[in-house]
Amino acid sequence: MILLESRGVKFQVRYQNGSGHEVELAGTVAILGRDPSCDLVLNDVKCSRRHAVVEAGPQGLAIRDTGSANGVYLNGKKVDRSPLAEGDVVRLGDVLLTVLAEDMPGTLVMGPDEIEETPRPSPRPGVQERKTETVPRPRPTLLPKAPAEPHRPLTLTVLAILWMISVLLYPAAGLAVARTGGGTSAALAVVIGVALALVSGGMAYGLWTRRIWARAAQIAVAAVGLLLCPFSLASAAVLAYMLKPTTSAHFSGGSAAPPVQPDAAELTFTGVIMATVVLGAILAAGVVFFLRPATTALPR
Repeated sequence: MILLESRGVKFQVRYQNGSGHEVELAGTVAILGRDPSCDLVLNDVKCSRRHAVVEAGPQGLAIRDTGSANGVYLNGKKVDRSPLAEGDVVRLGDVLLTVLAEDMPGTLVMGPDEIEETPRPSPRPGVQERKTETVPRPRPTLLPKAPAEPHRPLTLTVLAILWMISVLLYPAAGLAVARTGGGTSAALAVVIGVALALVSGGMAYGLWTRRIWARAAQIAVAAVGLLLCPFSLASAAVLAYMLKPTTSAHFSGGSAAPPVQPDAAELTFTGVIMATVVLGAILAAGVVFFLRPATTALPR
């Protein structure tokens, strides 16, 4: 029996959004990928389910591509298999893994059968052979998996960005309305524009960080939006998305959020919401364009 052992390797895992953590893998083989059964779960859509393998060999630790779609890059160069050293940076999809611990070469431990078959040299005359005791080393075990980094669904990201844009649009609209009027009505338009901008900022923050109250607020806003003809379709699409059980799970808590996988339904909701918002903006602009001559013709 021949057993290959290794002291393991420690990685710093960094995601594209800036978040990250450290993880230490021990054992002779560790699988890296998006599949939940991997030893290191990489929550990135560009990573394959079983993207790469870190394995121990006679010369130390190495990383090997297991047929991934986007490949393995070591220090900016694409590799199929390459040894790892302290300071090396491995890119899998959009995830960066930095080797933090210096790798130690693998150690071959021979079992009793191999020891008996190996001839021992005879001691030199006059030299007394010293007896040595072999202390058994514990077999390496894989450390607990690092917690998967929860990602924000694409549709929630788009909704948060739309609210961020509204932070600028509402004050601008209030100022535009104030210029057409005067006195109390102009001041009221400015105040309403600033108030709506503050609400938009709060909604953008809540959806971006997946606060529980933000989901309830978005559902209420979408329900009211059903009554606004230009944005009725957009409100219906947002309402249908926010009422989905999978969407609700993303607002149940930070680490409790399920992993985000490429999903046709998610992409469909994102496309429909963006298209209906653009359509609503065009219809609203058309209504304002056609009503403006009528309002200017009224006697003051």
